[in-house]
Amino acid sequence: MLLLALAYAGGIAWARFAAAALWTPPNWQLAAAGLLIVFATLSRKSYSVSCAASLAAAFLIGLAQANLGTPQLLELLQPELQNQQVEITGVVTRASLPMLEQALRYSDPQSSLPEIYQQIDVLTSQVRLLDDGEHASPRTMTLGVRVSNYQGVDTDDAPGASIPSGIQYGELVRIRGRIRLPQEYQNPGAFDYRRYLLEQGICAVLSASPGGLEVLPGTGGSLAGRTRDRVRRSLLQHTLGLQSSNQSGVFAVTRSDTALLAAMLLGERSLLDEQAKIDFQRTGSYHLLVVSGMAVAVLGFTIFLLLRAIRLPETVATLLSALGLAAYISVTDLGAPVQRAALMCAAYLLARLFYRERNALNAVGIAGLVVLAADSRSLFDAGFQMTFIAVLTIAGIAIPILERSTRPRRAALYQLDALGYDLHLEARQAQLRVMLRMMLGRLEQLLPRWIARLLLLGGLRAVLRTAELILVSALMQVALAAPMAVYFHRATTLALPANLVVVPLVSVLLPTAMATTLLSYGAAWLAWPGKCFTAILLHATQAGVFTFAHLRGAEWRVPDPPAWTVAFCMAALVACISFAKRAPRLSLCALTALGIGALLLVNARHPDTLPGQLEITAIDVGQGDSLLVVLPDGKTLLVDGGGTLGANTSGFDIGEDVVSPYLWARGFSHIDAVALSHAHGDHIGGLSAVLKNFHPGELWISPGPSTFALNSLINQSRAARMKMRTRVAGESFEFGGARFDVLAPALDVNPSTQRDNDDSMVLRVSFGKFFSKVAGDTEKKTERRIALDVGPINLLKVAHHGSSTSSIPELLSHAKPQFAVISVGRLNRYGHPTAQVLQRISQAGGCIFRTDLEGALSFYLDGTRMEAVHWGRE
Repeated sequence: MLLLALAYAGGIAWARFAAAALWTPPNWQLAAAGLLIVFATLSRKSYSVSCAASLAAAFLIGLAQANLGTPQLLELLQPELQNQQVEITGVVTRASLPMLEQALRYSDPQSSLPEIYQQIDVLTSQVRLLDDGEHASPRTMTLGVRVSNYQGVDTDDAPGASIPSGIQYGELVRIRGRIRLPQEYQNPGAFDYRRYLLEQGICAVLSASPGGLEVLPGTGGSLAGRTRDRVRRSLLQHTLGLQSSNQSGVFAVTRSDTALLAAMLLGERSLLDEQAKIDFQRTGSYHLLVVSGMAVAVLGFTIFLLLRAIRLPETVATLLSALGLAAYISVTDLGAPVQRAALMCAAYLLARLFYRERNALNAVGIAGLVVLAADSRSLFDAGFQMTFIAVLTIAGIAIPILERSTRPRRAALYQLDALGYDLHLEARQAQLRVMLRMMLGRLEQLLPRWIARLLLLGGLRAVLRTAELILVSALMQVALAAPMAVYFHRATTLALPANLVVVPLVSVLLPTAMATTLLSYGAAWLAWPGKCFTAILLHATQAGVFTFAHLRGAEWRVPDPPAWTVAFCMAALVACISFAKRAPRLSLCALTALGIGALLLVNARHPDTLPGQLEITAIDVGQGDSLLVVLPDGKTLLVDGGGTLGANTSGFDIGEDVVSPYLWARGFSHIDAVALSHAHGDHIGGLSAVLKNFHPGELWISPGPSTFALNSLINQSRAARMKMRTRVAGESFEFGGARFDVLAPALDVNPSTQRDNDDSMVLRVSFGKFFSKVAGDTEKKTERRIALDVGPINLLKVAHHGSSTSSIPELLSHAKPQFAVISVGRLNRYGHPTAQVLQRISQAGGCIFRTDLEGALSFYLDGTRMEAVHWGRE
């Protein structure tokens, strides 16, 4: 079954990556598969021929399914609706937990506005353009729209442990707001968020206007969906209700504890503290923080063991466990990944009824086939790949190794006094039992019999169990090193010891917390003992994660690995599975190769640069600035890190989710210097993540008044022992084979009490006969002062995203730029770049490039001329 699943997956992959897959239509491929199945049936006497035909048929069926694709059930957003004010009417298909947020202003951390935020998915029935007037007829449209709804609240009514009612599944709503396509960043290595949402049935996003949401009479959706939503909300209410009135002590359950439980048990991550997420990620134990394969497996097998403990037949216990898993995943909020994990767990439980040897690889193959048959796109999902590799590693490598090493020894410890049992064991097991009896005889002369047995037999069992846990954890970390590097750019150095401490605790915590939550429906006193035990386990888990997460070197961020290293790791994994049962020496060699592959993932990639050339890249960060400068000798400088103006309430970090993936896609794991033009949110917002991920050696800033964001960045750089350099007008220095002249800000200018655009650092970069001007958001006052100093330049980074307050004619007449690049967000609310600025640059002879149209823009300069320009995801 595993080979059939791999052949089926091979057909799906061939359809995605091979142009030859389109040479024949899907019905021909299905017909050929049918003929191969008939041939395989008729060739039963020749086992190899029958197997080859069956595998070829599975390959063709997977190919046909992928070529047929998934039918598009919903419409797509029409171009005339893009970025328009609309009124949508429809039914709520998903509603997140409403949560209280403090909308901090970036300039004043003491100023805040409490709001309740809720994310809502709506399946529309009607859409009306507000520009058409109140009496215009709405259009009948079926769109999947994700709505962000903010609602102001009175601080006296701020929610505590209870859940605000908010919008619920199945309600009919009418919402006004601005609709648009999901934000897409055109950079190499950028995550395709638009496609990700489209696969969930979401084709547009909408920001609800204040007071623009109205609940209509009636209900929609399905009865099962409404029941599921009520059950989920009730479980969340009781989980959060475990919070203790006394917030101190080892037995107290705090608000952060209940947020952690809501994430672990029900997949509700909206209440989690951001630092808790980072700590679990740094220790490689983030899978414990959400409803993952491990959580599903722990709860599934707990149900099974409890049912067997009350003497239910194995068949009944297995079926009831599978039904219990189905009921559990229906109330979680993580969709396909949890469903796949439950399916694999159920397949393994059911396979136990049919295979005496409990062939785990068959169970993995069955689960993989069912998942891929249900949705072929799952093959390219990171969650499916990691779940499949993890289960495959346990079933194909860990179990065969344990069956040869620790399990025979654990079996030898069973009924040690039964001499007749020795006859049914292997010689080495019988010899071990004889030795243990002799040792026990000596110990019992010194200690009471029960203490001697506890020390010797209990100690041996503990050592063997610990060895098994170490082996499985180590194999999992090495096997998952490739997908962790490819999808998450992480090499968790302390994952093994962290998981050794945390996994056993969580294995007990999950069933205990679930049982405590269910008991709380009866009476508070029934749940009290479980709540105390849950609090102890939670505090121990958090203490272990916190300790490992804050050790130096707990996490290593790595660039995109070369394709050959990933292929090497996968080949080594296949070799490990192939040799695990049959050839111990070859298995050891394959495991060694797998370990070497994990090391190559970290060290084999080198940055993609052109030696001897100056590169200036405007990274597409939307309505913000971030420029990468690669110097002729290979040194790197990042000017600004993008971000957002105002409070970032979405949890989306431009530095972590946009700038860093671009740098990793280019092969960078270190940046030599970072320059901050000025401390506005759209320039400084992403730099904190860049400093954590790339450990620059220097931070360049301009003089001016301090802000909360700037002080935080400076403290972070000092903690990382970076060199701080304040750049002022008049400075000239060599860096990386190029000359830098600082044109602004002047040291003698009296800055305002708040950060101003004219506080921006302006750099003139010279390489050979090539000159470039890099600026932040300078406006007329500064541009008039530096116009004569700029001189003729080849490349101009247009200030302030093309605002009419910058790029004055006086500056352009002196600069006469050959090329101009504007970093600007698509359809931004400021109207940047303005028509006046575009006209001025064109009249000055400049060829204009824009990140909102072309994506990332890379200019390569050999010192005499522009060598090349690359744009988009190229």
